[in-house]
Amino acid sequence: MVTRRLVGLALVAALASACGAADYREPAPAGYPSGTPAECPVSPSPTATASGEAATATLAATETFLRMLDGTRRTVVRDERTPANLAHWSHLPDQLFKRAGLRMDTLSPDERRAAHAILRAALSEEGYRQVLGIAAADGVLADSGGINLDFGADHYWIRILGVPAALGRWTIQYGGHHLGLNITVDGTGMTLAPTLWGAQPASHPSADGGLSEPLCAETHKAFALFNALDEEQRAAATLPAGVAEIVLGPGQDGRTLAPEGVPATTFTEAQRLLLYALVDEWIDALNPSQAAAKREAVRRTVASVTFAWSGSGTLGQPVYYRVQGATFLIEFAHQQGSGPNGGGASHIHAVYREPGADYGAA
Repeated sequence: MVTRRLVGLALVAALASACGAADYREPAPAGYPSGTPAECPVSPSPTATASGEAATATLAATETFLRMLDGTRRTVVRDERTPANLAHWSHLPDQLFKRAGLRMDTLSPDERRAAHAILRAALSEEGYRQVLGIAAADGVLADSGGINLDFGADHYWIRILGVPAALGRWTIQYGGHHLGLNITVDGTGMTLAPTLWGAQPASHPSADGGLSEPLCAETHKAFALFNALDEEQRAAATLPAGVAEIVLGPGQDGRTLAPEGVPATTFTEAQRLLLYALVDEWIDALNPSQAAAKREAVRRTVASVTFAWSGSGTLGQPVYYRVQGATFLIEFAHQQGSGPNGGGASHIHAVYREPGADYGAA
């Protein structure tokens, strides 16, 4: 068992080391050195602070942003926190989904900076990098041409649902093409469920000559886990019918999926460490002071976790995977690219949910 644990730790460490350094800055993230396609940006070790600090900082940033707006635009960006309004988000581009709130290109530079300050307060450093990386990929899609739709960092929207306050529940929605953040604050608690992450292209040269891959670790760590399974476990993990797209994306609030795949109860300690490393990538997008309790909940309820897979075990090929347990559900679909970004798996849709507790409902 000690040997298995050391193997698991070595694999986790290798994955972290393989995710070479990146420095993301507005308006686009920097890449990591090119020529190393198996590497991903390193996620800094989360530094947890008091559990309520992130909620307090997010509230302060939101109040600052709202004060900068005139009365008319403040009315536009705010709305009631109703089930219908909470459910009004999508990963589709603007022409295919009518969003509410304020779009980034309608804000002054100072207002736009203040809107991003909200995201910086609510998210971890890595979570905020992910937002910038997705927008950068969308800019590449815009520059590639051949698609008569609006893409890029200007086409993301912000909306505040409910009354931002130290007590009571309220939600920040930020999204656009391939991004749907739902950040709910409830007193000192926060959740990032449901949130959709996506990218097209999934990997592209960055402005500094490196390589940008927004969902790199979420991809590589899943393949590491699948390929660490033995033959019997891989057979149990493989879904009987092929799956190419996420099921519980936008418009699917209140639904869940029956557990499928291989139970984590069959995992060795080394395999379990790889499972935690994968799930933590999704949880750690939230501010570390809030993510810590969610990480602990996964470990406490690991007997409920299942891991399902559809597709090849070869990195770079289209794949769907699902990890779910008592407190979370993750779906990831890496699809065949099309149009100017065709050629291999280059189009990702992924969603993180907390069934029964989306939007802080619990």
